[in-house]
Amino acid sequence: MRYRTRPAAGVAILLGVLAFPHSLEAQRPAVRATLAQFRELHWLTGRWRGSGGAYPAFFEEYRAVNDSTILMRGFADSTFRTATDSSLIQLREGVVSTQSARAPSVAIELSADRVRFARAGSDRGGYTWRRVSADQWTATLHAVTPDGAETVYVMRRVRR
Repeated sequence: MRYRTRPAAGVAILLGVLAFPHSLEAQRPAVRATLAQFRELHWLTGRWRGSGGAYPAFFEEYRAVNDSTILMRGFADSTFRTATDSSLIQLREGVVSTQSARAPSVAIELSADRVRFARAGSDRGGYTWRRVSADQWTATLHAVTPDGAETVYVMRRVRR
């Protein structure tokens, strides 16, 4: 996901600069990952309609570029014709990261059905993508303050 003015980009990489509550969890370093573990994230591939927060709908596509890179593109509408932004989810030197112009992040938790990202070298910024089923996943933006609310976006597969 990428940070921007609407919740696309990996959620969707999302909505301004967000922060984890100040805790030891936020200080954790990037997890080490293998190519096999990265391939487990291919549940992201496909076209998705997202909703949640203040957004009734937004559209994203995730495509495997090679064995260690997934390209995310956000689109203006459900036609998936006009890309509005993009970012990369990639495995490099054992670290899974999202690469975007504004907010590169690294995976601090990783499993077959879930990945949690935080901004590299910082306790600011954080979101979790969690697979619900083959046709749905969620993107959770973690609260800026310890008493703040999380925002959850639901991503549903677009059949085409």
